Order: sequence, then structure tokens, then C-alpha cells
Amino acid sequence: MGGSNVMHFESITCVVEAGLAQLTLNQPERGNPIDGTFAREFREVAVHLSNRRDVRAVLLTAKGRFFSVGGDIKAFINDRSALPDIVKAWTADLHSGLSRFQRMNAPVVTAVHGDVAGGSVSLVAFSDIVLAAETAKFTAAFPMIGFNADSGSTLSLSARMGYSRAKKFLLLAETLTAHQAEAAGLVDTVTDANSVLDQAKEIAIRLANGPTQAYGAIKRTMLSARILGLESQMEEEAQALAQISATDDAWEGLTAFAARRKPAFKGQ
Repeated sequence: MGGSNVMHFESITCVVEAGLAQLTLNQPERGNPIDGTFAREFREVAVHLSNRRDVRAVLLTAKGRFFSVGGDIKAFINDRSALPDIVKAWTADLHSGLSRFQRMNAPVVTAVHGDVAGGSVSLVAFSDIVLAAETAKFTAAFPMIGFNADSGSTLSLSARMGYSRAKKFLLLAETLTAHQAEAAGLVDTVTDANSVLDQAKEIAIRLANGPTQAYGAIKRTMLSARILGLESQMEEEAQALAQISATDDAWEGLTAFAARRKPAFKGQ
């Protein structure tokens, strides 16, 4: 399914080119917060991109000093009685978008150029590949305002950092430097601030030229590995592999290997 190659929203810009969808958090003057508008637009973009066969990788970036400050605190303090409704409305959209990106074939690469906090740390952690500028910091802000974690943080942080380390990060509302985040597994690569976007885009383009359906199967079987037992999980792998083995890319990969040439994957 195709669609417009440039999509402008209030909080996000999305540009699709040569199989790569670049999402940019685009409210730098506000610190790119999570609010009702962002949550709704994030869900809309996720649904759209997950239905586009021409999207073979996603690159997530942001403009401004911060990658994202997390939840919009100002929106929380206008009406105390409205807080539960606000939380349920925002998370309904945000969590749906996160789920779509997790289950879509296209891998997600994120370039973190500036500080990130709260639920936006989970937005980063759910990415398949994370690069961070050496000056970036990651803050688990939830207990600082008396909140528990949302945005899938208990899943995304546990998967990347391990259960105990993620719990410590959240309970103590820690702030990690980029190198500390890398050591904890939250970040895959730390690099110079001037090159983080270029390096992330290089990886995203490489993935956009890869076997897209195989990537999707890897992502989804990694998800099921968290909840299924040994035999059930191995059967999930076998079923996924049987389906992928029938794709054009799988045949291309096999024949290219046998011929000792570089495969030309088409995402089909």
C-alpha cells in the first residue's frame, strides 16, 4: 500500500524515500513532549507506515535541544479530576502506536541527539537499534512526579536492560549518561553528537535494503520469546521460518550465497 511521501502533523514530520521512513519529533520549542496530540499522531503514523509495503525501515529523530522531555506536565495540572481520563486517552493512542511499530516488518532505528526523559525513554528503548550522542542523558522521571511507568516502559526497559537493572533505573528515577546507558544495554552505540544522525541513517538505509519480511519475523519471534515456553517458542520460530522460506528474498539469499554474490533483496 502506497501513500503520500511527505506527511506533516502538528508534532511529527514523516518523509518516505527509497524505502526509508524518517520520523522527526517536530516541536523543539516545547521539548518534543508526549501529549494528547503527539499520542494521536504517533498512532496514526504507525498505522499508516505498518500498512505500506514500500516502507522497509524507519528512522526516528528529533529537532531541538531535547530528543523529548517526556509527558507534558503542564497538561496534567490544569484539572486534577481530569487526570485519570487524560492518562487513559493518551495511553490508548500511544500504546497502540508503539505496538504497531513493534510488530511491523520494518526495523526501527533511533538517533538520540539530546536528553530524553520519562515515557520517551521507552519510545527509544522499543527501537530495534539505538544510537546516542555522547552528550545525551536518559532520565527515568516517573517517580519524580509520583507516577508509575507507562509507555510500555516495564517491557521495553526490562528487555534491553534486564529486569533488576530496569527496576532500579525506574525506582531511583536515575539519570544515565549515554555511556552508562550503553553499558546498561539501553543504547547500542554511543557516538559524537555531530555524527549520530548520519550514522543512524546509514544503518537504517542498510536495513531498508535488506530482507524486510525476515526482519519482521525476527522482531515478532523476539517478542514472543518473552512469554512462551521453550517448545512453544521453538514452534513459533519454525512456523515463521517456513513462511519466510517461501519469500522471494529468501530464495534470493540462498541463490546469492551459493553463487558467492551479494544478494539484492526487494522486501518481498
